[in-house]
This record gives sequence, structure tokens and C-alpha cells, in this order.
Amino acid sequence: MRFFRLLLLGLCSLLFAQQLQAQDFYPSQRAWDKTRIQHQKFAWKYLANQNFEVYYFGKNEALARTTLQLLDADYQRITNLLSYTPYQKTRIFVYPSGNELAQSNSGISYANAQEAADENRAKFRIEIAYQNQFQEYRLNLLKQLSQVYLHDILYGGSIKDALQNSLLLSVPEWFTSGLSAYLAAGDTPAMNQYMFQVVVANKVRKPVLARGIEAEYLGQSIWSYIARVYGANQIGNIVNLTRIIRNEQSSISSTLRKPIAKFLKEWFEFYVSEAKQYEVNVQPVPQKTLLSFDMTKGEQIRDVQLSPDGKWFVYLLDDSGRFRVMLRSVLGNSTKEIFRTGLKDPLRKETSVSPLVQWAANQDLYILANQEGKSFLHVFQWTKQNLKLASKRNLGDIRFLDFELNANAQRMLVRSFKLGQVDVGIYDIRRNRLSAITQDSNQESEAHWWGNEGDVIYLTDRISDSTYLKEKGLFVMKHWRAEDPANAKELFMHKGTIRNVRPISDSLIYFLNENPTGNELVSYHAADQKLYQTIVKSGDWSAFRWAGDQLLVQNRSVLTEQVQQFERKSLANIPSYLWYPMLPDTSSALAQPIPSDENRRVTDVRKSRIERQQALRLRKDSNRLIGPLDYQNSLVLNGSEGTFKVDPIRGLGYSMDLKMNDLLENHLFKVGSYVSANIKNVDLWGEYNYLANRVDWTLRVDRKILDQETEILSQKIRYNRVELKAVYPFTLVSKFSVSGMFTNNRAIDQYNVSTPENVSSYVGGRLAYTFDNTVHVAENLQTGFRLFTGIEFQQSMQKSSFTRINLDARRYLKISNSLFLATRLSASQAVGNAAAQTLLGGMDNWLFIDREMQNKENPLGTAGIAQRDVFMSDFATSLRGFKMNKLAGNSHLLLNVELRVPLKSLLGPSYAKSQFLNTFQMLGFFDMGSAWTGATPFSRTNGFNTNTYGGNTNPFQATVTDFRNPFLFGYGVGARANIVGYFVKLDYAYGIENDEIKSPITYLTLGHDF
Repeated sequence: MRFFRLLLLGLCSLLFAQQLQAQDFYPSQRAWDKTRIQHQKFAWKYLANQNFEVYYFGKNEALARTTLQLLDADYQRITNLLSYTPYQKTRIFVYPSGNELAQSNSGISYANAQEAADENRAKFRIEIAYQNQFQEYRLNLLKQLSQVYLHDILYGGSIKDALQNSLLLSVPEWFTSGLSAYLAAGDTPAMNQYMFQVVVANKVRKPVLARGIEAEYLGQSIWSYIARVYGANQIGNIVNLTRIIRNEQSSISSTLRKPIAKFLKEWFEFYVSEAKQYEVNVQPVPQKTLLSFDMTKGEQIRDVQLSPDGKWFVYLLDDSGRFRVMLRSVLGNSTKEIFRTGLKDPLRKETSVSPLVQWAANQDLYILANQEGKSFLHVFQWTKQNLKLASKRNLGDIRFLDFELNANAQRMLVRSFKLGQVDVGIYDIRRNRLSAITQDSNQESEAHWWGNEGDVIYLTDRISDSTYLKEKGLFVMKHWRAEDPANAKELFMHKGTIRNVRPISDSLIYFLNENPTGNELVSYHAADQKLYQTIVKSGDWSAFRWAGDQLLVQNRSVLTEQVQQFERKSLANIPSYLWYPMLPDTSSALAQPIPSDENRRVTDVRKSRIERQQALRLRKDSNRLIGPLDYQNSLVLNGSEGTFKVDPIRGLGYSMDLKMNDLLENHLFKVGSYVSANIKNVDLWGEYNYLANRVDWTLRVDRKILDQETEILSQKIRYNRVELKAVYPFTLVSKFSVSGMFTNNRAIDQYNVSTPENVSSYVGGRLAYTFDNTVHVAENLQTGFRLFTGIEFQQSMQKSSFTRINLDARRYLKISNSLFLATRLSASQAVGNAAAQTLLGGMDNWLFIDREMQNKENPLGTAGIAQRDVFMSDFATSLRGFKMNKLAGNSHLLLNVELRVPLKSLLGPSYAKSQFLNTFQMLGFFDMGSAWTGATPFSRTNGFNTNTYGGNTNPFQATVTDFRNPFLFGYGVGARANIVGYFVKLDYAYGIENDEIKSPITYLTLGHDF
């Protein structure tokens, strides 16, 4: 009964807590801070109107203005679909490339990418980098804007509403990711092709169980179906009703007046019908699959290039920003890595500029890669059936979006990104000179050599016909001739997305046209200036390449990215039909009468008057453009967190933390306090982090007080430390740190003021290395590897010193969707005449902490009075089945193994309705550890099993070795769940000491991981 009362008290205390912070004493709750690598200085400015603030740096004002235009163009459409009006401006930070975005510290103080993304959405903040294509940039921008608005609708409002919604509302991933994709792009070929494939194969997963790209495609198809069948106005009704009743399935049923099961059945049948109609209009051809990658995990294929002789191909693999160029034989008997670049960033996607790969006519391979803002051209030549690096050339600070070599590999046709805009040009490799073909604010999406005279074709949205001047989404294919560079000829115009242009000869061009149901293979014939569509089954093609009589295709089969090989002659028997470019209706414009000279003068006068009136109105209009203005580096409150904290020395208390930072999070301020239950023990600390340069600096000040009292003694211990730390990141996942510190410990006798203070002061330093490539899967679930190792030296003013070495290694494996294995190895050793001890046993943040009383001298003392330097000790946890301070010594070794089973993987679709069930985990665990002083536990006689009795005033003295097992073992079961915003752990453990199973102990603890 007492236990259940204590359990109820502990759970009630959680109602007042918001978030648990990592404790200084607990290495198992170590804060694995993230780092960024900065090699540039950014001077930020911004443009603003009524709805947006767009921040940019350097000479990227053109990109900022384009971004603002894109946002304004779709703002009304998105807000109308959502039936929503934002109450504050959205801040957008634009970067010219992923390399600059990778230097941003935004979200660095959060534990994982999901937390950082949610915080950005809650603060109406977007960070985005221009990649290689304008259309991709636009869709990514609109998708992020939609996610910000959706987050505000579902979780925003007052502080009370936000807290209540975050605890009670948990919508599945398809709902938000699918809707943001639909708001940004509507129907897309990739989504429709995925749905056609899964409905035909009957592999449609229940939407609430889907994750990642699968959830996005399924959700996008559901919202598209609702808009097409029930009307787009129902989207806003469903979203707003979901916020009110906190159940997306009931919202759909209530709005559409149809049971959710029947709705999903009709949705499935709709795409079955669409798939059958698509299959009738296309014709498959035989192909050979050369390569396949799962899109939901691991590395992803970004580009494929077939060699001119058709025997080899290279493909580019992307692993969260780290790129590898692989060489593979078409016969499939050889695969080699020939190039690697980029930095892996598990917290972000697409934060590095991907290398560009092209074959030369002589079979040399050219790779254009960006390193710290510079472009380098790498040339690989053949040596004994392998490509070897022959030369590396610095091309300066030009950022190339793509390139194509001419016949003799002396010139490159490039698309470059500079001053915030995209232009086409020819780069002379020998002279290191770029000659521009286009120099304007229009978007050139592709450029290719055409013919043998240095002619060029390129796609642009620059329209010379004034009839279509303001038409959105209109592109033209232009032919640029070297002998007449000022007059580019328009080949054809099309309202829609054209990409993957492939000139085959001086009279034939192939390209892919994006149709909502899939990509169409279209050819342009220069002889008769006509276009033909080949009805090959190309809907799932994302790219294709020609080389001789071989055709290499990238496509998607369900969630698998494939590289397939076709025979060119296999397309000869596929029928082709005339294809007509889509153009907007201009009949109304053409029907306007041509004004006379007199009418034209009157019109010009009226136009001038109207323009003056509009200019005057713009001065008073709140939606007018403001800027560019200098960025004001002001501090904002990042959050205040109050929580109940269990200190291993002083027990239960209350901790309050406050965080502040600037918008870019280059300056982080943290202050905090802790007060124990008896109000006598207090902690105060403050920390400042400067993260704007390559080396990160941290200044931290700590003050701790321990007030302890017995019947005969009252003592107060004061601990003060000042630490300055410099962190040098090697990569985004590994770093090296150097710390210098001064520590002062004072023990004061409060009963006898004449007793002199017992003081020890230490000057010390620490060297540490950290590696962390873990990827967040779900709360308390991750995959990857973590390692911390460090050495600390402390020299006392009293001529005493000690050196301590620490190791903390963790491995997280995903065995299946229902099983996660987490292991941890912790070890330390301290040497010196003032060696600090490590206390072993118990768990972190144990609400009803129980300590073992030791006869041997240890930091917690033997008579209820802790030692003066107790705050310099370590606590080794978790060792379940035993009390805190079961063993103590200068060294320790600890192994933890947990098999975690998330309940949501075992339940049906209903799990998403409950945050408790969504985070509930069951586990089995095994712990093994020992702590000792002197000889290791593996020695025959050691500090654990050898004790000396007698001596001092006793004339007899004996040393007894009992040969006990020096290791303690613990095993049992546990459960974890997020309860009212707190991650609570409940463990039931048995301990084994010297082959004897002890009585079980129940642990109620707070925090993540072990």
C-alpha cells in the first residue's frame, strides 16, 4: 500500500513538470550536444511585407525577392484551402546552397530533428537552401510553409491550448505530411505512380501505419481524392474539426458524412480505376534491372551516368549529405567506390551540395564537387580496369548546378548560381573563364550541347511573347547559336514542367513531360518542328540516359529506386503520336482591338495617372515591401522548464532552467537553479555558448551547496567551478573538445565556528572526443552509435592530484519494427593521491532513491556526512536490482543491455489516437557491473574480495580473501511511456550478488535511454 501511495505521489508531481533535463551526475543521461562546422561569415539582411520576412546574406537579394514572390503567389491559395489566416509573420531564412545551410546552428540545442522541426514550426520559422532546380526549390518552400500553418492550426493558439493539444492530440504522419505535399504540389507523377503500383499489387498499407515517404504519398493521395470527389473546401473543414475533436478519422467521417472504412474503400477503388485507365494507354518493354535501393532506409540514388561505350555506369549515393560516387559494370560483376565528399548530418536532409558527374567522349570521368564554397574539378582516367584520380583543379567560388562537356572536353556548358539567380554559360577549362549565355533573373532549368557547331538548347521561363508575359508555369525551349548569340530561337513553348532533356542528334531531342498521372516520353524533330509522344510505360521514370544502343533509366517501383537497362531497338515498335504543347487560352487577349495613335496617347496619360495613384497608395499599404534592412541580432526566450529533479546526493528537489538565444542560435544563454525538498541545498548555474565560428566556445559557472546534519555534526559543503571549453568539430558527427577549469570545495563546520574551513582548490583540464551518428526513430528509440571518451587531470593547491579516464560507448540496433536492441559499455579509472571515486548502483532520477550504507570510506561517507570533494565524484548507473552506492571505488566497469519493444508496432491503427500508447514501450534488460580500488576484479585478490581486519589499536591484524564474485548482475522487465509530457520509466529488477538472487526492487525513474 505504501508503494502505491508513493507511486501516486510521484505521478501527481509530474503534472507540474514539463521536460526533464540531463543531470550532471548521471553519465547515462549525458547530453550529446550537436555541432555545426562554420567556414563563412554571414551578414544577414531581410525583406518584409505583411505576411513574411525573408532573411538573406551577401549578394543573395535576388533569391530573397524571388522567394517572397513565390510565397505571395501561393499564400492566398494555401490559406483558402485550409480556411485559416495566420496571426503572425513567417520568417524564412534562405541559403544559396546546402553547404551554407549546413553551417546554421538553428535547432542545435534540441535532441533530434523532429524536436528541432517542431520548434521551427511553432516559431513560424523556415530554413531552406536552393538546390539544383527552381521547381524543386518552390515545392520545398511551399511544403515547409504548409507544415508551419498546419502546426499552428493543430497545436497553436494560447499557451494553454498549445500544451493541451500537444498532450491530447496525436495525428498520424500521413495526415500532416500528405496534406503539406498536396498543398504544395497538388497531384504529382511520383504520388500517382506509387498509388497505381500499390493498388494493382494490393500492397496498400493502412495509412496510420505508414512512415516517411510512404506516409507522404498515401496522405497526398487521400487529400487529392477528397478535393477531386468532395470538393477542395472540405480540406479546411476536416483540419479545423480535427483540432476540436482531436481525432482525424472522426473528422473525416463527420465532414464527408461517410464511415471511415467506407471512405477508405472508395479511395482504394478510385485509384484502382485510375491505374487501369493508365495501363491501357501505355505499353511496357523488356528491361534488365541493374541496381535497386530501398527508398525508406540507407543511402539513396541521386544520379546515374552511363559511359559512352555502354559498358560502365556511375551512380551517386546520398547518405544524409555524405555522397559517394560508385563505379559499376553493366554486366554487374564489379562495383567500386571512386569518390567521396560531403558531411553526414542526421538532423537535416539535403544540407550539402551534391557532386556533379559526367563522362567525357574519351571515357574519362569528370566530377565537379563543392568544398567549403569552392568548386573543384576532378578528372579520373582509366588504369587497369579502374578509374584513378589524374588531376584536381580549383574553379573558384562559382557554384555550378550542372555541367556538360563538349566533344574535346575543353569547355563545359554550365548552369551556375550566382547573386541569387541561375544563368547558363560556357566555361573554358584551359583559361578558367566563364562566358555568359543568359544574364537575367529568369530561371533556366536545363542546358545541353546540340549539334556539332557549339550550339546550345536550354529551358527557360523567359517568354518574349508579351501575350504570355505574366503566365505562371510557362516554359520555352530555346536554341542558342554561337554565330548569332543575341538572337536565341524559340523551338516550342509549353505550360508545364519539362525536364531530363536528352539531345540524340542535331535533329532529334527527347525529354520527359510531367503529367499528373506520370511522366511522358516526348521527342522533338527539328526537320518538321513537330513533337511526338512515345507511349512507352515511362510514368515512373525519374531520369534516363542514352549511350549508343543502350538506354539507362532511373525509375521507382513502389518504394524501391531502380536502375534499369533497355535496348534502344525495343522502343522502335512502340507507337508514337503527335504531341501538342499545352498553352494558355489567349483568345480574349487576341480579340482586343489595336488602339490608334490618339487612343494610345490617351491610354498612356490614364496609365501614368493610375500608376501615380497606386504609388501613393503603396506608401500607406501595410502589405508593401519593406527593406532590405539589416538583421537585428536580438535575443528571444527559447523556453523555461521546471521539473522535479532527483539528485543522487541530496535527493528530490525542484529545478528551473531558462534558455535564451538569437534567431540564428549563434549565441545561447542558459541559466538554472535547483532547490532540494528541505530548501537548504541549492544549485545555481549559468552557461554561455558562442557557436558562430569553426571552434565553438562554452563558458559555464556552477555553484552547489550541500547542507548535512547529524546529532553531533552540522556541515555545509560549497562547490564552485568555472569552466571554459573549446570544441573543434571534425565532421558533423565527431568532435574534439579541450576544457580548462578551476574548482573550489569548502567544508564548513556549522556547530563550531572556530573550526577552520576544510578547503581544496583544483586547477584542471579535460580532453574529450565524441562521436554520435544516431538517428532518431521515435521517443527513446534510435539507431546508430555513440562514443564518449575523455581524460581529466586535476591538480590541487595542496599538492594532491588525480587523473581520471572515462569511456561511454552505446550501440543501437533496429532488429525489426517491433524489436530494438540497445547496449551500453561504461568504464572509468582514476589514479593519483586524491583520486575521485565512482559510486555504482541504482538508476538515474530514481524518485524514491535508496542508498546503500557502506562500512568502507566513500564519497557519501560512513556516518551520514559526505566528504568534502563529493561533488567531484561520478555515479555509474544503471545497475538495477541494487541500491545506489552498492559499490564504490576508483574504477568501474558497467554493461547494460536492453531489448525494447514499442507497443505501437504491435497494435492496430488505433494506437495513433493515444500519446500514451504511441510512446509505450516494454523491455527486458540485463545489467552487469563492478567498482573497485586497486587491483582489477579479474585478479585473484582485489579490492572487492580482499579486506583487512584489525590494526591500529588492535594488536592483531588479518587480511581475508573470500573469493566472492566481484561482479553484480541485474535482470528484469520494464515499461516506458510519455505521461503528460514526461517520459516515465518503471522497472522491476532482480539482483544477483555472489550467485545469490536478491529480493526484487521496483524503480520509478524519469528520463530517456538507460
